[in-house]
Amino acid sequence: MTISLERALLHMSWANQEIYKLIADLPDEALDAFATDSEFPVREILRHIANSSGGYASRLEGEQYGVLEQPKNMAELRELAKTLFVNDARLIKLVEQDDETIAVVREGQTFHWLRSTIITQAVHHATEHRAQAVSALEVRGYKAVNLDDFDVWAYEISQR
Repeated sequence: MTISLERALLHMSWANQEIYKLIADLPDEALDAFATDSEFPVREILRHIANSSGGYASRLEGEQYGVLEQPKNMAELRELAKTLFVNDARLIKLVEQDDETIAVVREGQTFHWLRSTIITQAVHHATEHRAQAVSALEVRGYKAVNLDDFDVWAYEISQR
């Protein structure tokens, strides 16, 4: 079997879903939790993860992607998790493409990135912001998520 980025994406998607599910079981007020920046509460962090997943996939597909709304409550977070699942599935499918350099226009500037760079950034980005969301929750007293339960080792065990 050839090593690929697919496993990292599969883990990312699994961890995203599991963590969103645990957060969605908290009171709606947990969405307002923040660590240091009140402009980046949990509701925005989780929106940002889902929106970025769709943005990365769209870049690789050569399409435009809109902006998702922040969830106002946990019911809306559950819906956002469904959108995130679809976006992550798009990324997983895209690992089948050749690793070519593509042009990406971002804020009016053109960059040239390998497809694998964009996919690797998608994985890193989701990991970084999941940790940020969990930290914000912990600072405000919500201890629903232990990130060690969602590492790559836990993912592999979950697939056995």
